[in-house]
Amino acid sequence: MKHLSIFILIVFSSLNSSKISAQISDNPIDVLTQKLLQNELLSNRFIRNFVFIKTNTFKKKAMADMDKSLAKFDDNLSYIILHLPYDKKAKEDFLKLQNLWSIYRLDVTDYNKEHYKKLILKTRKLEKYINALNKDVLVKHSAYGRNKKNISLAELAVENGKDIDKIAAAYVLQNGLNFPDAFNYFEINSGDFNKNLKKIGKFKKLAGKTHDLILDLKTNLASILTLKDKGKYNPKMMYAYVNSYSKKTFKLLDIIIKTIN
Repeated sequence: MKHLSIFILIVFSSLNSSKISAQISDNPIDVLTQKLLQNELLSNRFIRNFVFIKTNTFKKKAMADMDKSLAKFDDNLSYIILHLPYDKKAKEDFLKLQNLWSIYRLDVTDYNKEHYKKLILKTRKLEKYINALNKDVLVKHSAYGRNKKNISLAELAVENGKDIDKIAAAYVLQNGLNFPDAFNYFEINSGDFNKNLKKIGKFKKLAGKTHDLILDLKTNLASILTLKDKGKYNPKMMYAYVNSYSKKTFKLLDIIIKTIN
């Protein structure tokens, strides 16, 4: 992370060049949107993996996914820094996110820690910083206006994916790690799940490409919510359902991104 921080300073110092600014603003919006929204989708995946690792629930798989997710987030940050708009607020928001991330990634991989409330609050802060950066970068892109609808639907898919990770994390924290009222510490809009999927499915540019995938996601979602509300604790089943939902959400995000031009 030290090398990435040095790299960031070098890039920022070079942003005074109008030539580089032009190169940045000309970056394809579909690629940039994908990188930004992938990181938002990953924002609660780290704490999800953390709790499964802590409870030895498919530990090897959860640790492998944690490593993969951390690497993906880092790679995306390295790309995003090279394609920031020539804007003071965007640069400041990136630095805020980068500084928090350098601390958070250490905390969420320290499996001896049991300060669950602090980790939840840091996760919420991470998500907040990602959202702020994404908004700053996307709305300033020259192609944002004509792709606003597509991007808003991609954001709905991401919103669902994040909330599913929150449900899984809270479920294990409350039932497996004896952290009472864990659900109260997460911001989950579970009432919007099916509504968001319905909006995505009606988008004409997708022309039925997501029909089967959305049906699978709805079935997956019903299983997760049923398990959440059951009295019996079954973390392995929750892991299987949530992991499946995450994979399908990344696929849905990719399909929507391809409608952006």
